[in-house]
Amino acid sequence: MDPRFDLPLYTRAEVALQLGLPATTLGDWLRSGALEARSGGRGEPTITFAGLVETHMLRQLRYAGLSLQAIGEAAVALRSRAGRHYPLAWSGLAHDGRDLLIEIAAEGREQGWERLRDSQGGLPGVLRRGSAAIGWSDDGYAGTLRLVIYHDVDVVVDPARAGGQPLVEGSEVRVEDVIDRVRTGATYREIAAKFNLEDFEVEALVRPHIRPPAFRKASHPRSQADVLL
Repeated sequence: MDPRFDLPLYTRAEVALQLGLPATTLGDWLRSGALEARSGGRGEPTITFAGLVETHMLRQLRYAGLSLQAIGEAAVALRSRAGRHYPLAWSGLAHDGRDLLIEIAAEGREQGWERLRDSQGGLPGVLRRGSAAIGWSDDGYAGTLRLVIYHDVDVVVDPARAGGQPLVEGSEVRVEDVIDRVRTGATYREIAAKFNLEDFEVEALVRPHIRPPAFRKASHPRSQADVLL
């Protein structure tokens, strides 16, 4: 069994959180067949590591301006024409897969494809930027993924370590453990000392998990733990 492909590691909520995606966007791609998930009850892991990587690549297309429908149609067509499972988690996407996507883009009528072609680097540039966050295994498929929602600190996912949960690169520090410490009311300095991190690294780990200001209550001062999701 290969944990990259055969072991569901993430719930839908975890994938949405780790990639900074609205849950509705992820749900749309799953319903359209752009992404695959195993069967499971609510809150159970249904998405594999390879599925997480594919979602990361679809996120790149979304941020390049394509609609959910156009992305879904392209992903379904790519899987059929590439003749392989998880083509968006395959290093050949930058070459053979890229050419297939360019063909699919040429067939699409949505104006988003035109805007994408005219953007910096066009479609190859989008795929190249997305692939830069992936560590490739010898078999040509993704082995690790750097989560791009974290800035000022590198966070990686490796299905062979920590059950595939996000880790601070170069360590065994799980992001989840840092967030749990914040929820208990520990200061960033205390957490940094505990995990051998810098204060700014703790802040960078916490930042994607803080609710936007519009969702905060202003009735009384709140601790840093109160605003965590």
